[in-house]
Amino acid sequence: MKKIKIILLFLVLATMLVNAQLDNDTIILDEVVVTGTKTERNIRDVPARISVIRADIIGSSAAMQIDDIIRYTPGINVSRTTGIYSQRPMVTLRGLSGDEQARTLVLMNGVPINTSDEGGVNWNRINHYDIEKIEVLKGAGSSLYGNNAMGGVINLITKKPQKPQEIYSGISYGTFNTIRQDLNVRIRTDNNYYASLSQYYIQSDGYINVPEDELGPYDIERFMEAVGLSARVGYDDNKWINWELQYDIYRDKRGEGIKIHATDGNYRHFNTNLVRGMLKGGDDKTSYNFNVYYQMENYYNINERMRGENYSRFDVQSFREDMGTSLNINREIIKNNTLTGGFEYKIGSIKGGDYYQTAPFDTIYNAGNLTTIAGYIQDEHSFFDNKIRLNVGLRFDQVTFSDGDFYSTDPWSTLPKLTDHTWTELSPRAGIRMNFVSYLSAYLSYSHGFRASILDDLTRTGWMWVGPKYANPELEPESLDTYEIGFDLFPVKNLTVSTSVYMMYGKDFLYYVATTDSIFGRPIYRRENVTNVLVQGLEMELRYNFTDNITIMAGYTYCDSRITEFTEKPEFENKFLKYVPKHNASMSVFWKSRFVDLSARAMYKSDQFGDDMNEQILEEYFTFDIMLSKIFKNRYIISLDVQNILNNRHMETINYISPGRLITGRIAIKI
Repeated sequence: MKKIKIILLFLVLATMLVNAQLDNDTIILDEVVVTGTKTERNIRDVPARISVIRADIIGSSAAMQIDDIIRYTPGINVSRTTGIYSQRPMVTLRGLSGDEQARTLVLMNGVPINTSDEGGVNWNRINHYDIEKIEVLKGAGSSLYGNNAMGGVINLITKKPQKPQEIYSGISYGTFNTIRQDLNVRIRTDNNYYASLSQYYIQSDGYINVPEDELGPYDIERFMEAVGLSARVGYDDNKWINWELQYDIYRDKRGEGIKIHATDGNYRHFNTNLVRGMLKGGDDKTSYNFNVYYQMENYYNINERMRGENYSRFDVQSFREDMGTSLNINREIIKNNTLTGGFEYKIGSIKGGDYYQTAPFDTIYNAGNLTTIAGYIQDEHSFFDNKIRLNVGLRFDQVTFSDGDFYSTDPWSTLPKLTDHTWTELSPRAGIRMNFVSYLSAYLSYSHGFRASILDDLTRTGWMWVGPKYANPELEPESLDTYEIGFDLFPVKNLTVSTSVYMMYGKDFLYYVATTDSIFGRPIYRRENVTNVLVQGLEMELRYNFTDNITIMAGYTYCDSRITEFTEKPEFENKFLKYVPKHNASMSVFWKSRFVDLSARAMYKSDQFGDDMNEQILEEYFTFDIMLSKIFKNRYIISLDVQNILNNRHMETINYISPGRLITGRIAIKI
């Protein structure tokens, strides 16, 4: 792996030296983003680290899912050991424990899609052929976005019709008898009404995800089948009233690789519906954006097990609902000064249970609501002909847990008492961006983030991915203070080098800890508040347009995340957080030629720990992906994707091994 690092460094340095002979012209960061300030701003004017993944990169990457693409972004850690067969991939930011999705807020067109129950996002349902751009705000975004934005924000922005008619249809076939079909239709009328329909279907026979030396009599292929549909209609030709309606449907079924008696063995499915309505408008000085949304996820899971000669089965069924509304208003008060304010109301709920189908028959039921009422204000001011931009913001959140309910007959002996709680938090943020010279832009920032617990940890005693666990309705919210400095350097023409250094101090950090109790020989876990954690990190990102047709990108992340104080359990002090690699590096080359378009992407991830006591080590790994594509007559597309071309079967989760090399051929037509 040291050789790989040296090669990556050599390529970066060589790239810079080749271009050193060119004129010392600089490129301007002209990317307009909205996620960092909730206003349309040039990325160079935002005092924070924002990465943008554009449509050309999305379309040129070997990928089956959207997180296959964003994992190359510095500061992002993706855990998807079993590839497209993963039940719930984890995408986290800046070393805040790779098994906790709830610290990263994920938006789709500005609407949150994290569930209040378990805090995660079902990345499997995101259709990357429907995504125009991804904006990644790194560092606490709680001053604007509240609860789930403690570690940062990922905003997925879908494609919007620009022509009278656009049609894309494709079909692919690959390893493990994997078939995918896509259809995207977009239309726009002369008077600027528009509509789009994005649909896909994917199925695969799967693979056995258990290492050969651990294979048992009940291990089978981990199959999957999924279908998704997203429909949007809108109008955008009015100064003050522009609107859009969206309706998404997702259905899937994913095997877990174990079959004893059930027809399909252990499997899960996530049936999801999302409805969104948006109004926006404005003039040169004032603008507004109003959203309302409803998301329902019906989760079902069959779980059968053999312990010696004893067979047991329980079925899980959960109804997760999240709904809310938000209003954001921007107003230019005086020249070079913009005031942003807004409010947000959302409520999430869970009603679900584990229903045992074998003796001892049991029902383990949990329910609860989590309600957030929030308001925020932000002031942006520029000085000295926009050479200095100052941004300060403050948000107030009131989060209430209510209507908690839990009951169980057997085998759980500890039944927590669920009582209502209300927590309040002020989340300030301040940052300054300096652009005194054309070849350098720098920023300093401070931000405070917080997160109340997810409903699953407040209400549910039962089985989850860590094993059996107790609910803890007395959990306090966690908080995070982030201090950050960053630079954007333009040393030569067409080259941008971005660097950020940060320190994050966490208090009452929410973390799974094994208790002294056990069931069926396994320790029972419980979420606890760790007194203090410290995260120190460095991110570097390079983009070089070698020619009009060749783009080179590279990234590196260093992250040291550890517990510094745990009053109740001092044995955890100085332990590293789980699923956080210390080093992560990537490099990508995109080449458009007369004959064929080529993309090659490599990634290295260092060792990481898979348990709270740092006794289980997940070894480092290296992957290399390649994509070849060709367009004929500006309409017909043929492509070949090879993911993990070196067939490195690594592990990112204890006991699960990756599928290895995946080869996919695709034909498509674009009208």
